[in-house]
Amino acid sequence: MTLRQNLDTKIIYNAVYNLIETANTNLPSWVYNKLSNFNCDYKDKILKNAHLAQKNKRPLCQDTGQVLVYLEIGQDIFLEGENVESIINKAIADCYKEKFYRKSTVKDVLYDRSNKGDNTPGLIHINIVGGAEISILVGIKGGGAENMTTLKMLNPTTELSEILDFAKECAINAGENACPPMCIGIGAGGCAETAAFLAKKALFVGKTVDFDIKNVFETRILTAPTHIACLPVCVNISCHSLRSTSAKIINGEIQYTKGFEKYSDVEIVSNAREIRTDDISALTNLKNGEEILLSGKIITARDAAHKRLAQMIDDNETLPLSLENKIIFYAGPCPASNGEIIGPVGPTTSKRMDKYAPLLYKRGVLATIGKGDRTINGLNKLYFKANGGIACVLQACIKACTPICFEDLGTEGIYELTVEKLPLKTVWL
Repeated sequence: MTLRQNLDTKIIYNAVYNLIETANTNLPSWVYNKLSNFNCDYKDKILKNAHLAQKNKRPLCQDTGQVLVYLEIGQDIFLEGENVESIINKAIADCYKEKFYRKSTVKDVLYDRSNKGDNTPGLIHINIVGGAEISILVGIKGGGAENMTTLKMLNPTTELSEILDFAKECAINAGENACPPMCIGIGAGGCAETAAFLAKKALFVGKTVDFDIKNVFETRILTAPTHIACLPVCVNISCHSLRSTSAKIINGEIQYTKGFEKYSDVEIVSNAREIRTDDISALTNLKNGEEILLSGKIITARDAAHKRLAQMIDDNETLPLSLENKIIFYAGPCPASNGEIIGPVGPTTSKRMDKYAPLLYKRGVLATIGKGDRTINGLNKLYFKANGGIACVLQACIKACTPICFEDLGTEGIYELTVEKLPLKTVWL
């Protein structure tokens, strides 16, 4: 017979805080090893990024996302102290502030999209199980890959091979927006919301499916019972920085799961030519697909800043900066830690800015920098693709950072960056 154990929820705070830091700054060994053997154009940058993040204890990606907490509590444990969800959210808020991680949660999806400033609430799932142990799984999920989630209600006679074809279609549609190589999570069963829940959890603990999809290094699945008339299937995608770790609390002690190695530095070799941002002639004569190393001054601006600029133009207001010959980097960096010029930084999904791009190009913007393909063409304007998911590598290319305007938007404000040899690929829109 198991004796009831009294446990202060402060221990859950400590575990979640440490798990968040570990997940944000360490690539799991199995992921690193898979990527080491994966055929990818910028594999050296991915592996170097893992080394830098671990060495400097800084985030693998600037999008330190939403925190997922899967908590299993043994029914023979009596929890004392602060409410479990409250103390988990306190751990999230404290860790994101003290470790200089990016806060990405807005107050309301529709009515107040101002940043909450503490990255709460976490996405917390609590399950009561037998025994006197607590199991905690923490995952970090960024917005770019999350936006590629797809739910489909299939015919109940659908075969596994057809489900995998659906997953392949989702991976192809995600493309560079999900920072490949990707991990695919498939959830099948229950009802619609069950399938979505299972798909995300499958990324971390699902059963591996042997299925070869280009730009996908792992496919995992979780299933559940369902109605005789239903076969709900959801596909959730993670970038190559599949960030998660776990722990157990047994007899009042935290036992952290091992699964991380010490990663060596990786040399990045590039034959791309260096071009300065003030060399307008060289920039406008670039060939489609040409790789460059960009040096000079650029500015950051992403979703909220674009919306504000567009509104000011529509209202005939004077803009707080000139856009003439500016290069806009679609980026929202992590806050700078002590001694840093800027925190880890990388591109966000470019197509979200497509409705604003023609207007800003017309106002004099020379080029834009972001991630993935776009929905606009025929503009005869410059766009540069930057590799996603290598925030620590790109951080090293930033030599100065000065706020320009919209500082109230936090990470979405407009900043001037001095860059040195920023690796990019040319696309003519």
